[in-house]
Amino acid sequence: MVIWSSPPSEVEGALWNQAGALEVKSMVRLVVEGVSPGTGAAWMLSFCRLGGMLRWLRVCALCTLLACPLCAIDVMFGVDPNSPVVVGSYGEVVDGVNLGGIVELVTSSGLGCSGALLSDGMDILTAGHCLTSSYGSSVPASVNVTFLGPNGTVSDTSTQYFVDPGWGGVSSQGSDLAILRLSSPAPSFAAGYSLYTGSFTSSTVLLAGYGYSGTGDTGANGSAYPFGTLRQGQNGYLWTGDVLGWSPNLYVGQFVANSNIPNQVDVAPGDSGGPSFYDGEIIGVHDFISCFTGAGGDCLVPPSTCTANDSCYGQLFADTDAAAYTSWIDSNLDYSAPEPGTAAEVLLGLCAASLLGRRRFQRRIRETPGR
Repeated sequence: MVIWSSPPSEVEGALWNQAGALEVKSMVRLVVEGVSPGTGAAWMLSFCRLGGMLRWLRVCALCTLLACPLCAIDVMFGVDPNSPVVVGSYGEVVDGVNLGGIVELVTSSGLGCSGALLSDGMDILTAGHCLTSSYGSSVPASVNVTFLGPNGTVSDTSTQYFVDPGWGGVSSQGSDLAILRLSSPAPSFAAGYSLYTGSFTSSTVLLAGYGYSGTGDTGANGSAYPFGTLRQGQNGYLWTGDVLGWSPNLYVGQFVANSNIPNQVDVAPGDSGGPSFYDGEIIGVHDFISCFTGAGGDCLVPPSTCTANDSCYGQLFADTDAAAYTSWIDSNLDYSAPEPGTAAEVLLGLCAASLLGRRRFQRRIRETPGR
């Protein structure tokens, strides 16, 4: 997640607000280029027309190898990205959500992602691109799943996966979801989450993941703030994906310097598959990031504050709408396992624990296949 570290830019804000108010006239084409999620990242170029102005909209999947940083994931507010956003102890509760069920995922091929334990206590919800380039394609031999517990980390290994049959390898077209079955029930301390089944909301949501951190001015920095630290923050959705010519089952937000969200953050590599929460439930799954680009292919400055599609101010992020896939998710859950403790139960057992203060997060971007 990226940190908000500088005052708002009046020029950027004005132009971005203007662009945000423009009507998307048409989406002409979508091109996928570069490496697949299994080797790093998926890049897409979308050509659209905003209020008569032609612009390239570049999309970056948040999928990375541990040794190969790709996009950026989460930005936070403050001078030190790790100070405001790091979840340093077990049992931290933010906006009523116990973060103990958010997990780090590392595939046998070295891909890093995030995920969330579902209420059955056996299954992890994540992004489809974290496991495979498309439904029916090869999957990793195993995935290491790590929980943050009261006495350090606790890991499990998953070898059983369920990939949404609609996942075709292009995140902007939706169905970028997968479920991992644990080899044994989740630790008793882990919180299990239910799905939000309501409609679109523009209210503030809580974002979390194990991806890179950085600043909104310069984007994610995997060298200084690498994958593997749980971070969280806030942002909000502006549109459903169909407004931009994408799947209507995507929730799209923007990361801006002059946001009225005090703890605004964005997603970055490694955040893919991580959850966004609304009213204590999972409303979205981190999917990808995007930016408006010029003829040369670089992100336009402004509205972006950097030319790379890297979780900078002025750029977009997208989550998969969990409610749209509730039936498919429920059909693949294993309710035979003991149900994990609820957030309230965990809280009562941790009254004496040292809880970190609420973390400041930035707005999210779009795409989230791995770190």
